[in-house]
Amino acid sequence: MDAKEVKTHVTNIEKAVKEKLPPTVLIDILNSLRTGVTATEQLLRDTKVGMAVNKLRMNSDRSVSDLAKEIVAKWKRDVHTKTKPSGSSSHDGKKERMVTVSPSRTPPKPSGKRPADLATRSRKTDNVNWQCTGEATRDNCLGIIYDALALGCDASSDALLSLAKSIESITFTNYKKTDAAYKRRMQVLFLNLKSKDNNLRNRVVSGEITPARLSTMESSEMASAQRRQADEKLMEENMRTAMMAKSEKSISDQLTCGKCGQKKVSYTQAQTRSADEPMTTFCTCEICSHRWKFS
Repeated sequence: MDAKEVKTHVTNIEKAVKEKLPPTVLIDILNSLRTGVTATEQLLRDTKVGMAVNKLRMNSDRSVSDLAKEIVAKWKRDVHTKTKPSGSSSHDGKKERMVTVSPSRTPPKPSGKRPADLATRSRKTDNVNWQCTGEATRDNCLGIIYDALALGCDASSDALLSLAKSIESITFTNYKKTDAAYKRRMQVLFLNLKSKDNNLRNRVVSGEITPARLSTMESSEMASAQRRQADEKLMEENMRTAMMAKSEKSISDQLTCGKCGQKKVSYTQAQTRSADEPMTTFCTCEICSHRWKFS
């Protein structure tokens, strides 16, 4: 993880603390930093990530504070290892080799998964415990979000489940109850995350889009580039249609609607046949909207 990505995580931590987002959001960010960062003095100084994580050691949530303490201790070891003099004895060298082993920079792949299996990956194939909110509606919504995130993704099931929990938890906090609006929002998120033509899923899993940001995105923001282009084209066509001159309608009380018998009828005329033929009159009843024509 480079300095730019680390700074993005620092911003997300500050935002989560300021907006009092659920602890799962902070845990997700901290897990990403723990697996993706090998600390150096220069990195800590440039990004101020050490200060941001150190503040979380006093967080009221025990899981957040414990994880922050673990990361701070690890980064101290990383910095100590980098600054240790090179002229150490063989005994010290052995000790140094033991502490310089750093975790992988990428999340571990689910065990037993081959690339061909990823196309059908879901909560059932991963055998994850997604029924954990204590409410059936929320559990089902969490489950479909996991399915959408897992489709074609090689991230670990633990990481995806934590991300799905954060998305569901923040969305539920926004709506405060599992009503029709909450269900509709979760369905919109599911459809956009699942779409094969949309890069939204990859951006969410990689951390480019946080759960807090995703929960407030408009449908137009989540749509794929192709969908946005199609929507823009349709909007342009509708605008041109709206600006086109329309034939003027006249309303007559001399015409009778054959359906409701009323005499409030609007009509327009157009030359639909050869010039020596009479014009065609198009009629619309203003009462029942019945339409007919005659020449």
